[in-house]
Amino acid sequence: MFIGIASGGVFTGDRANQPDFLTPYLAAVLGSIGLKTLQFLPVQATAFLGGDKATSAREKALAAIDLTVIAEVPCPATVEGE
Repeated sequence: MFIGIASGGVFTGDRANQPDFLTPYLAAVLGSIGLKTLQFLPVQATAFLGGDKATSAREKALAAIDLTVIAEVPCPATVEGE
C-alpha cells in the first residue's frame, strides 16, 4: 500500500520540529487489518513551499515510489491452486 503524507511541518531529518506520530500510528492500525507492506511518501514543509518548489517536492515523492514491493506480495487471484 502506498500512502502519501502531505505535512505543513517537518517531522524527519535535521529540520524536524515535531515528532512523527502519524507514520507509526498508520503502520500499527493498517497492520492490525493485515496490510503489512506499506510505503510512505512524505511531502513535508508544504506550508513553506511556493509553486515551483511544491511541484518539485511532489515529483520527488513520486520518484521515490518503489514498485519492487508490488512483486513481493502475491495477489490472491494469482495464487496457484485456488
